[in-house]
Amino acid sequence: MENSRASLTNPMAFGGVALAIFFAWLPAVFLVLGHPAWPLFIGLFVLPLLEWMVGDYQGPIPYWNFWALRVILAGIALQGLVGAYFAQHYAWWLVILAGAGSGYAAGGSGNALGHELGHSRALWDRRLAKWFFTTVCFGHYTQEHGAGHHVLVGTPKDSLYSYLSDTLSSFSHRNMIKQLRLGIEIATVRGNLWSEVYGPIFFYVLINLVIGYLAGWKGVLFLTVQTVVMYLVDASITFIQHFALHRKEIDGRFERIGPQHTWDCRNWVTTLVSFNNCRHVDHHINPGKDLNGLEPVPEAPQLPYGYAVMGTLANFPSVFRRIMENTGAQLAR
Repeated sequence: MENSRASLTNPMAFGGVALAIFFAWLPAVFLVLGHPAWPLFIGLFVLPLLEWMVGDYQGPIPYWNFWALRVILAGIALQGLVGAYFAQHYAWWLVILAGAGSGYAAGGSGNALGHELGHSRALWDRRLAKWFFTTVCFGHYTQEHGAGHHVLVGTPKDSLYSYLSDTLSSFSHRNMIKQLRLGIEIATVRGNLWSEVYGPIFFYVLINLVIGYLAGWKGVLFLTVQTVVMYLVDASITFIQHFALHRKEIDGRFERIGPQHTWDCRNWVTTLVSFNNCRHVDHHINPGKDLNGLEPVPEAPQLPYGYAVMGTLANFPSVFRRIMENTGAQLAR
């Protein structure tokens, strides 16, 4: 049984919305409660456990109002800045844990929503996405993703291209460099290097200077850790979404993008907390669809577990590779 759309009058759909918002705003919730380190541990241990417990259950999927998505994304960006300001009152080790928890939320929920609004036709949605990504030194992502990744997916020039022999570590290092290089290359051709690459980096540095002035070195440490963890979470998700799936080159041209070129995930918890971003195959085949229109694609390679579980397993390369090979997908050697 596939997930069905449901209004908030459905208790499970309402619970799904609450779960998605809770995970997105975990750092803010536990900052208020006085436990800023908890979001990291909830992300690392509770979320994978929830995914595993849910298993193959297919609950209802809420229909998301786009104003709600905008508010949630703005909240994720603001909670990072507020967390950095209050970091001045923490011990150094708590600053690191709190920054990592904020980075986990930014790399998971924030990245999913920034990705969605970055695809929007509405100018202010794209600007909100750009602002969010700028706060985590990832401003070059929005243009590179649409003009680079979506065109090149499954080909060697794609920043998310991965090999069967890749580990999460090797992919992450290469991915960060290739994304920035491709972002610069595209911006150079389009003549918007300042607005798409250098400007966001400048404003990220400016944010750090302001936080440094207001909260001292602990505030800057918080932002630095948040950015590093955001990158790691993003790399983990993209590694899972595109692991060892390549487009064939035929007569000098790459084959058309199809279901076989991206991993799909049907885990209900992942679907909720990723705001449907795990229906990634439909997104690549039909990039004009918004998140409410995305559907599972049965003929696509299917991840055996949710993103949080798969991300954990990716830290154990031999185990992860064996699991992926056992899915029956046509992995590129």
